[in-house]
Amino acid sequence: MNRKWLALIAIAAAALPIPGCGSSQQLLTITVSPTTAIFGSAVPAGVGQNGIQLTALGTYVHPPATKDLTDQVTWKSSIPAVANVSATGLLTAGPNCGVAGISASLLTNQPTGNVVVGTMTATVNGPAAEGCPSTPI
Repeated sequence: MNRKWLALIAIAAAALPIPGCGSSQQLLTITVSPTTAIFGSAVPAGVGQNGIQLTALGTYVHPPATKDLTDQVTWKSSIPAVANVSATGLLTAGPNCGVAGISASLLTNQPTGNVVVGTMTATVNGPAAEGCPSTPI
């Protein structure tokens, strides 16, 4: 009779769910590239006449991965009069000189309601903007 109980216990144990990697990936960080951009009298590397295309890369765990989030994040400039960023991550100089922080944020569900943010800095000097002096600051 003991063997029958052992067999039943073994079958019941096999049917129980085993904790594992059943949860979705968790976004840890967002890295914005490039990390800095300077608009001034000389055209910076990578700048076309339409501005600089920023990218947002997300680092995930469980399992580890890096994904391009450029089209999923919300882009924002701390001072749009200095540097503008479009919904697709295109960075352009505004009409004024100065330094603006640019952020890329994403609301995640792991943990619920968590906002992950990546940043970069944009500087506008010289004649890149109408309101700037002709010599770089």
